[in-house]
Amino acid sequence: MLDDSLSKAEFLSLIPAAFQSVVFATIADGRPFSNVADIELEKDGKLYFATTYQKAFYQRLHSQPYVSITALKGEETMSSVGFTLNGTVEEVDLSYLDLIYASHPEMLEINKTESERRELLRPFAITPIDGFVYDLRQTPIFQKGFKF
Repeated sequence: MLDDSLSKAEFLSLIPAAFQSVVFATIADGRPFSNVADIELEKDGKLYFATTYQKAFYQRLHSQPYVSITALKGEETMSSVGFTLNGTVEEVDLSYLDLIYASHPEMLEINKTESERRELLRPFAITPIDGFVYDLRQTPIFQKGFKF
């Protein structure tokens, strides 16, 4: 159960540890778009993920460097924990792929049939602006906001 002692650092660590797959909201040409991607790790107050440079998602991340990510985890509404985090996003050095692969060895399994897949991946960092977590597993419902 989450409580008021949850720090900003714990909140950020919770995202790759408990949720990993999240929905990204981006904007292009004045229209909203959504994508699912995995938040692979938290390091130094930022969240990291990777996507291939061939996707429209990649282009949107470069054209509009703001994202909102959200996820919900649980069997049903009243047994769920969810969050939303808003931030800026930027492509980072390819060396972050080594950190991502080290923290998620399953990526080697996912990509073993496509030897060139890793070469297509580009790592990104999300710098948080604000976020919100809610825990519906308890009464009253726990809610906490964060400003970074």
